[in-house]
Amino acid sequence: MIKLFRKTRQNMIKDNKVIKYLLYAIGEIILVVIGILIALSINNSNELKKTRDAEKVYLKEIKSDLIQDTLLLSQVIKDHKWRIAQLMSQDSTIDFIFEEIIGKLPKVEGVSELEYIFFTDRKFRPKIGTYNSMISEGKSNIISNRKLFNNIQNIYELEAQNIISIGDDVLERSNELRNKYAHEIKYGDFGSPIKITDKQILADIYISSRQLNYYTRQSVLLKKNIAELIDRINNEYHTLE
Repeated sequence: MIKLFRKTRQNMIKDNKVIKYLLYAIGEIILVVIGILIALSINNSNELKKTRDAEKVYLKEIKSDLIQDTLLLSQVIKDHKWRIAQLMSQDSTIDFIFEEIIGKLPKVEGVSELEYIFFTDRKFRPKIGTYNSMISEGKSNIISNRKLFNNIQNIYELEAQNIISIGDDVLERSNELRNKYAHEIKYGDFGSPIKITDKQILADIYISSRQLNYYTRQSVLLKKNIAELIDRINNEYHTLE
């Protein structure tokens, strides 16, 4: 092809067809430019497809992590509602705050041992492997929908971290109370099921119940927000297909 173009130009020059030669040369340049633009367009299209495919992988894995988080939160909420009910069984003056958010408590028969009053249930720890990998590798911009990325970032870096902090406080207080009442736990006789009348213990139970109420409330709200985020990820994933 190149030899053909060259031969054509040479023949035009020999025949003194300068104007035709110039027009031909310009046309040739235009064809080359068009060819380059088409190649670049194809290359850009391929690169965009690779980027969108990678985005879909991240969204799919983040969604999977979030689903696991909702399952764990469901168990955490269930456990703590049970704990709140146990604490309230020892003091009828304890208010069940945030009932409109947390929901009704289970019925309990009572507590067989004092230690169970200060027992710490499981805490929530989010699955953040995919999100952390995306951030550490500098690929946060791969999420083309920036509002969606901000939603994901808010869940992991604000709301989930807040729950972790509250859970740590709950664990710390539980350990403090178990140490504080170690003698009563081992030697105390409170009946079976136990019935506490000691005012200091009841005061600590009251504080613990409010703390657990708040922890459970925040867990319920986080679960709700994660469920809404999963829906947004599903919608975005479909737009990329």
